[in-house]
Amino acid sequence: MALDLEEQEQVDELKALWKKYGSYVTKGAIAFFVIYGLFQSWGYYQNKQSLSASELYQSIVVLDEKNTKEIMQKTQKLIDDYSGTPYAGRAAILFAKASYAEGGKDKAKEKLEWASNHAKESATESIALIQLGQILLEDKKYDEALKKANDVDNEGYLGLSNDLKGDVLNAMGKKDEAKKAYQEALKRFGPKDPYARFTQEKLEALGV
Repeated sequence: MALDLEEQEQVDELKALWKKYGSYVTKGAIAFFVIYGLFQSWGYYQNKQSLSASELYQSIVVLDEKNTKEIMQKTQKLIDDYSGTPYAGRAAILFAKASYAEGGKDKAKEKLEWASNHAKESATESIALIQLGQILLEDKKYDEALKKANDVDNEGYLGLSNDLKGDVLNAMGKKDEAKKAYQEALKRFGPKDPYARFTQEKLEALGV
């Protein structure tokens, strides 16, 4: 069917626009599909990494905790191969526990430091900070231990961090400040938290 004059003008305008900008449109479409493909591939890779890390982590947590050598070997592999997943931070804490049990305090501190800086989960970061603070307290590095306790900002771990703070302050001879820290810890612990009893005993030992 023949086009009228107005329709023909519109067709001619479209042809002219396509001739002028068609290559840009084509390149843009190609770029879009390339980026989309890369995004899909990255998502697939991330999911695969997470699944593999999860499987390896599960194989670690079922091990007897006395099997420290295998725990350390497997957790190190998880950290090396899947450092971008949440399981790496958890593995670092398990490595630290096994290393500490073997008397490797320095390696334990190293892994806890790594977890506190690289953990993908706030809870894992908090656990690492508290455990690292406890080791530093043992080493009588009170200022460093106190800093680790103060760095905890996850609400679920403020009871433990304040309990640690009380231990450090008590070791420093700052009894009044230690009492306040223990009292704050008790406020943070839930009514059924089993750890609250130990904090209460430490508070009473200070004469409260």
